[in-house]
Amino acid sequence: MMKTTSIRFQLMLALFILLALTTGMAAVSMSTLWKNQTILDTVSSTTLTDTNTALNLSEGVAQIAAIAPYAANSVRPILVQIERKHLETRIDELKRQALSLHQKEFSDELLSRVSQVETLIYQLLANIENELFIREDLLASQFSLDPYLSSQTELNFIDALSQDPSSIPDGWITFIEDELTQTYRADSVVLQQLLPVLSSLRRSKVQIQALKAENAFLLSSIRAQSDRMAAYVLNLVKTHQADVKQQQKESREAINSASGIMVFILVIFLGGVYYLYRFNSKMTKDLSAVTDEMLSLAMGETNMTAAHIPRQDEIGQLAKAFRAFHRNALDKQRVTADLNRQNIMLETIFNQMQDGLSAFDGNNRLLVWNQRYPILMKLNPTLLTPGMHLDEIKALIANTGHENRLPDRSVAEYDDMAANRHIKPVVFERHFENGTIIEFSSRPIPSGGFVTLYRDLTERRKIEQQLVQSQKMETLGQLTGGIAHDFNNLLAAQKGNLELMDMTASLDDTNRRYLNRALTVTEKGIQMVERLLAFSSKQALNPSAVVIDALIEEILDLLDYTVSSGEELRIELYTAPSAVYIDIGGLENALLNLALNANAAMEGKGTLTLSTGHCCLISSRQMAVAIEVRDTGKGMDVEVLNRAVEPFFTTKEKGQGSGLGLSMVFGFVQQSGGELCLSSSPEQGSSVAILLPLHEREHPLSHEETHGDDERNKAHDKDAVLLANDQAAFIGKRVLLVEDDADVASPLIEILTHYDLDVCPVRSAEEALNVMQDTRDENSIDLVLSDINLGSTRTGVWLYEEVSTQYPNVPVVLMSGLPAHELEMHYMLKPHWPLLAKPVSRQQLLRALSMQIKKHVESD
Repeated sequence: MMKTTSIRFQLMLALFILLALTTGMAAVSMSTLWKNQTILDTVSSTTLTDTNTALNLSEGVAQIAAIAPYAANSVRPILVQIERKHLETRIDELKRQALSLHQKEFSDELLSRVSQVETLIYQLLANIENELFIREDLLASQFSLDPYLSSQTELNFIDALSQDPSSIPDGWITFIEDELTQTYRADSVVLQQLLPVLSSLRRSKVQIQALKAENAFLLSSIRAQSDRMAAYVLNLVKTHQADVKQQQKESREAINSASGIMVFILVIFLGGVYYLYRFNSKMTKDLSAVTDEMLSLAMGETNMTAAHIPRQDEIGQLAKAFRAFHRNALDKQRVTADLNRQNIMLETIFNQMQDGLSAFDGNNRLLVWNQRYPILMKLNPTLLTPGMHLDEIKALIANTGHENRLPDRSVAEYDDMAANRHIKPVVFERHFENGTIIEFSSRPIPSGGFVTLYRDLTERRKIEQQLVQSQKMETLGQLTGGIAHDFNNLLAAQKGNLELMDMTASLDDTNRRYLNRALTVTEKGIQMVERLLAFSSKQALNPSAVVIDALIEEILDLLDYTVSSGEELRIELYTAPSAVYIDIGGLENALLNLALNANAAMEGKGTLTLSTGHCCLISSRQMAVAIEVRDTGKGMDVEVLNRAVEPFFTTKEKGQGSGLGLSMVFGFVQQSGGELCLSSSPEQGSSVAILLPLHEREHPLSHEETHGDDERNKAHDKDAVLLANDQAAFIGKRVLLVEDDADVASPLIEILTHYDLDVCPVRSAEEALNVMQDTRDENSIDLVLSDINLGSTRTGVWLYEEVSTQYPNVPVVLMSGLPAHELEMHYMLKPHWPLLAKPVSRQQLLRALSMQIKKHVESD
């Protein structure tokens, strides 16, 4: 059922009313028609003839406009000639018809329009002939290229050239030029023959495209002329119709009897026309608004606001549909933009990722790759093309020496792994001769083929090797530290007994020499233990702030003794007044050790250079001082260099070295918070650099701050002799000795007894407390001398705290072969507690006991 609000209903109603009025008007007019028949016949004969002629002209021009595109697509000159003759015949006929019109102004106008179409047609045909001639020239040039193009890509280029030269992309022509230049670069004659052909192809392509563009413009112009001709003819017909109506109106006006009815009908008719005009104007306005918005949207303009048209008819529905379409277009544009951004992001990630990536199809042909793939594979990127077979790429890679290995380092068969990549994941490594290691990680593609990720493992493997070496050195350090601690106890017992012999025995010169020799060997053993502790970072250090350049200048006389007569010692100091916080004696020993090693490597001739400079620590980037000892000796190979800091490792002959020199330096530097860097090559000499962090200070260092601790230590060793008044302090004093090792306790008991001390030996902390409880009233303990590690959880530190709590007037002196910092860390030793380092000499032991006894006597 038709809605009353629809445009169709309203227009049909208006037409029906107008039809009724027209019928009335016709009925009235019939009565007067016979009076005007003669006039109407005369006018009609002339008007209809001219109208018919004008319509024929419009139809003829329209036919020419329809034939023109077919002529433009002619592929042979003979066909163009045929079409030219056919069109000339039609145009001549149209000119004859235009001249037959009765009114000269119409005749001249239509004849002019036919002539314009004729001009456009002839210009179009001339362009078509030029294009065909250019194509024939291009086909002729194809034969000069055929003998020199052989690859599939080049054959495809020949096929495209023979079919449509204008459709060949410029990039393809450039590619063929590059291929021919690469192939015949040695034959300049061939290049001079071929390159102009390709250049001519490029120019001809441009000419054809220009002709096509001009032809398209001419066709559009012909169609436009045809449309204008039709519009002009339509206006001509309307003019003739208006003339006829005017005659009819004059006839009706002549009839006085029908004048009143005609006026009434005319008023009603005009009202209907006015209604239609208003209705059509509003409809046209709303329709134009929707049309403009649709055209803007079609041109890509999406920022507009859809107009609101409050209509209930088809135009209102069209406006609602357009608003929905507009929203969908905006959503589509937003989704498209998001997809483009994601595509750009994925493409950026694909090309910028540090790992290489490639994909092959089921036939082992290259599909896609990123920029890192040829770099990691040592390939020339210009040699890779899509569709390239895996065997071709393999042949290119074969030019660089390499070896394939599985993750377990075993040798891998590449052909077996390449076949398996299509069906299961495959991982292997490629080791190149230059040391580069590339990991291949392949995964099959469900649609066929496989994708491979290429990762550079070179740096990772270096770090793994460094980690293994670091763990190895840490394990060796723990082992040597434990051995050094056990040796300390043995040396303590040995040294104690030798000192007892030195104190008590009456020896002749020969036996005294043997005793001194034994004491000397014992001291060497103690020094070796100190080196082991230095390597394991357990050596007790006494750090202080020191200016490195000043320290080196003070030991120059010692360094001079380390070089032979045929060797030269160079000193290059550049760090004053920068200072570091380090144990002075340990640093001096380390430098002397390095100088002695350099002297041995140079074998009597060469240059030993000791230099200082500023740098940064490798691990923390902290500012540091670098002390470099560089020689021009025989150097070391990689295998020796990797083991250089291992304890007991030496390249010297048996009996000429202990293998602890560099290990002691390594442990000392690490314990001091620094880093040790070694570099060497066979016959190129060696370089050892000690990197020590800078010491931050507010005021310049004084000489006493730089060397005071060392001088006091030397003075302490020189003055560590028991004075007579110290021995008097021991008379009547009772010492509780807590030592679980009988070999160590025995010489201590005899030494203390020798100096009039009453010694009560026990083996544990619990037993010591029991003794002190039992002797609280009578024969009380005056001093406790205890080892820290007593073989149980009740250590000497625990005993110190218990005695200090229960017996605050009884001093306690602790002993241990471990360094103080380790005792503080693992045994909770307080820094201010009295501590003797094993093996202890009798002078150090008696001085420490005397000081504690006097201190408590004075406090009492």
